[in-house]
Amino acid sequence: MQLRRGADAILVGINTVLADDPSLTVRPPNGKRLRRIVLDAKARTPLGSKPVSDEHATLTAIVVGRSAPKGRVDALARRVQVIVAPTTKAKNAGSNVRRADIDLRWVLKRLGSEDVTHLLVEGGGEINASFLLQGLAHRVEFFYAPKIIGGRDARKAVAGDGVKKVEDAIQLREVEWRRLGSDLLLTGRVLMKSARAGNEADRPQI
Repeated sequence: MQLRRGADAILVGINTVLADDPSLTVRPPNGKRLRRIVLDAKARTPLGSKPVSDEHATLTAIVVGRSAPKGRVDALARRVQVIVAPTTKAKNAGSNVRRADIDLRWVLKRLGSEDVTHLLVEGGGEINASFLLQGLAHRVEFFYAPKIIGGRDARKAVAGDGVKKVEDAIQLREVEWRRLGSDLLLTGRVLMKSARAGNEADRPQI
């Protein structure tokens, strides 16, 4: 909640909405009006989901692709703001099937033009991977609980295609650890690959 209070908007992907139907609000409110952004290329967001139907629906924006079904887009537009974004083509992992992903750089420029300068990305795993692997994340916060889960189909904090070599791993700098009760919080700034190579001009601007 403290992270949300410091942000202008919070962003999740459609899979998070379908799985959890999150409120994406600040509790207690304390007068904070937090914009809610859902990336939903095919306009699959249920009309009865909380971001679309609750008392804060006017703060919700659904970002859809240009090929999203018009009927679904129109139905959502009657309840919340709908932003039609360009898409990029990418291959599904382990397959030659190509998918249409929302152009994140375009979305960030659009949100910036609407005075969103601090965006909190809460995932899920595919969205987290997209921001990290495209070099669009400036800072990360990982919460660790004293619990062990797993399984081949377990949810991942960072999904996507991942990195193929250890030397290509995303590195953090200015790392800090904090204890929160029995949990741990890891926070750090993302070190861009170009910055690791010594190109200061490409360092993320925080």
